Amino acid sequence: MHSSTITPIVSAKERLLASAGRLFHEHGINATGIDLVVRNAGVAKASLYNNFANKEALVVAYLEQELDGWIRNARILDNPLAPRRERIAALFEALARSVELNTFHGCPFTNAVIELPECAAVRTVAKHYRVVVRTHLANLIGADATSTATSRLVLLYDGAITAAKVGRDAALVREARIMAQEHVDTHT
Repeated sequence: MHSSTITPIVSAKERLLASAGRLFHEHGINATGIDLVVRNAGVAKASLYNNFANKEALVVAYLEQELDGWIRNARILDNPLAPRRERIAALFEALARSVELNTFHGCPFTNAVIELPECAAVRTVAKHYRVVVRTHLANLIGADATSTATSRLVLLYDGAITAAKVGRDAALVREARIMAQEHVDTHT
């Protein structure tokens, strides 16, 4: 019997976003030119401009995709039946593992704002990401998103991300995890 494999058709837009995502993570946004994105995507340059008005629009689409991925991963990591301290630990532990696997290249939203400080659309997506993270952390501990307890967890998570980016040290991320768990134990 003959078997055939059906290969899903990946649109030029999807290939461009995948290429941009890899390159932006590895080299940064400003260091990644449009020609490189197009070449790595294996599409014609016209495909880029048929799908995105300019590089900033590509960056915004990339960030929106990153946000969707963060939300999806956060949901996968969360066990709503687990104690609060374990729910918080899972988020930090995932970050620590990505450091150990050398797959963490920094927060894409922070990186984008640093590289494109005047781009309002990038800032808008980054602010939305911050709201999503704050809301998720608040939900994990059963607190209001504007509470001091939530703000402190956000700062610990931000610190862990910075430690992961700058120090490439999973132990520092795990130390932030312990601090977050202690905070949850005493303040919620």
